[in-house]
Amino acid sequence: MMYALYIVMEGHFDFDEMPPEILWCILLTVVTEDGDGAFLRLSLTCKIFRGIVTKPSFRKQAHFIWLDSVINWRAFSKGHKEQYRVPYTLTHCLHCGEVFKDNPPGYVGDGKRGVLQGFYCTKDFLGYCSMDCFLNDGGEFQNEEV
Repeated sequence: MMYALYIVMEGHFDFDEMPPEILWCILLTVVTEDGDGAFLRLSLTCKIFRGIVTKPSFRKQAHFIWLDSVINWRAFSKGHKEQYRVPYTLTHCLHCGEVFKDNPPGYVGDGKRGVLQGFYCTKDFLGYCSMDCFLNDGGEFQNEEV
């Protein structure tokens, strides 16, 4: 999409001259069409883009656009919506230190509009980006007696 703008403007385009609200909407469209990977690509493109896509309010809005594209909230109770229509957080893994998308229990996906990966009702590895990090840090599975 950004390339299309560049072509239309015949290579003479200054993002500083664009109203920030318009650029915000364009970048939201890019993120919701391309998914979570677009955050990295856009943040590496230029300082202006990085300044927008790293804002928590931008990430939250993109998350809710995605979430609303995969869930028909009218089919659920108000309580269900309040419990599961919540934003994710960016968290540092307790073992490797990498930043990861820490989803609360609920609907999970890669941020692409209309694509749902699953529903998780529990968080098995609190504070860890993966089962491997959890186990490498000395974590153990709890035996639940039935």
